[in-house]
Amino acid sequence: PNEEGAKIERQVQCKASHTEPIPVINWLNRPQRFTVKIEPPPEGTTTLKGANYIDVPANAERAYALKFHTYVEGTTDAKITLTNEETGEYLFYEISLTAVKTPVLSTFDLATVVRQGKELEIDLANPLSEVVKVTATCDNPDIVLQPEYELRPLGETPCKVIFRPLLPGGSTTQVTFSSAELGDFVYELQTTATAAGADRSIPFKAAIGSAAVQTFRFQHYLQSGASYQCTTDNPVFTIKSGDSVSAPAAPGPEGVEVEVEISFEPESIGECNAKLTVKSEEGGEYVCILNGHGTEPVPQGPFEVPGSLKIDFKNPFSVPKSFTVAVDNENFTVANRLDDVASRSAIPLNIAYRAGDGSNTAKLTVMCEGLPPWLYYLKGV
Repeated sequence: PNEEGAKIERQVQCKASHTEPIPVINWLNRPQRFTVKIEPPPEGTTTLKGANYIDVPANAERAYALKFHTYVEGTTDAKITLTNEETGEYLFYEISLTAVKTPVLSTFDLATVVRQGKELEIDLANPLSEVVKVTATCDNPDIVLQPEYELRPLGETPCKVIFRPLLPGGSTTQVTFSSAELGDFVYELQTTATAAGADRSIPFKAAIGSAAVQTFRFQHYLQSGASYQCTTDNPVFTIKSGDSVSAPAAPGPEGVEVEVEISFEPESIGECNAKLTVKSEEGGEYVCILNGHGTEPVPQGPFEVPGSLKIDFKNPFSVPKSFTVAVDNENFTVANRLDDVASRSAIPLNIAYRAGDGSNTAKLTVMCEGLPPWLYYLKGV
C-alpha cells in the first residue's frame, strides 16, 4: 500500500556528518526492491544522499542510511520516497534536519617562550567550485591572525595562526574562521608561554670619570601604548630617560621599536656587570646583560689659562669622596683638597695663573687613594 511514514525531525551539528536511519518495511511475502528519490535536491554546501535503491526481504524491515552534512546553520527539509517499480506502490517520509552552531572541530596545543612566535597551520576545506574568503577572530591578543584568508576551490587550504605571547602563563581560547558560504570553523587552542632569558648583552668601555652611552632596543607589540619601568642592579649603569620609557601603540603585528639609553660611568678599573630590566604589566618583561669595562682616567688638555680658569671635576663614585690636588708649576695655583665631594656630582677646580720665571705649562693632578690619578695639562696665556 501507499503509505506515509512518521515525520522525522532531528537536530544535528554543522560540519559533522550525520546518518539518519529511515525504516523501510516490506509488507509482502516476497522480497522487494525500492528505488529512492530525495527531493528537493539540497543547495549550496549541504549534502543529503544515500543509495539509489534498497532490497528488503519478505515480511522484514531494514534501515535506509540517509547521509547528511552541511557547513552552515539552518534547517533542511526533504521528502524521501521509496517506490516498488514493479507494483508502483510506495512509502515516503518527510524529514527536517536542523543544523546548529559549529562545535569545536579540533584542539591544538601551542607552547613557546614569550615573544617567540609559534606557528600553526589549520587546513580548512572548501567544497565549492569557487574561491571563498573567510575572516578569523579570537579574543586572545596573543593570537596573531591574518585579516582575511582565501580558500581555494574544491580542496583544503592551510591557514596560518601564530601564538606570540607577551607574558608567561597558560590559557585556553578559541579561534573562529567565518564565511557566509561555509559558516564557522571553530578550533580550540591550549596555549602555554614560558619566561624568556636575557634578550641580548651590550658591551661598554669608559675611563673613570667619563661615561659611555649605549642603546637597548626592544619591540612593543600591544596595539595600545604602555609605560615600561627601567631598572639596573648596579649603580654604575643608569637610565638616561629616568626610571621609565613610553611605548606608542604598535601599528601592526610586527610591533614598534622602542629605545632605552643606558649610561655607564665606572668607578673602578676592570670588568663589571649588571642586569637591565624593562618591564610593563601589559607588555611583558625584557632583560639585557650589561658588560662594562672601566679604564684609567684619560689625561685631558691642554687647557689655556688666561689668568684664571674653572674646570669641573666630577666624583665618579656612588659614595662621597675626598680628593687631593697638586700642580707642578708655581706659576699656577689651585686648592690642594676637595673634601667630601658628593657622589656622582661635579665641583669646580679654580685655577689661577700668574706669569713668572720658568715654563708657562703645568700638570695638574687629582688623586684618590687606590686609583691612578686624573691628569690635566695646563698652559698659561
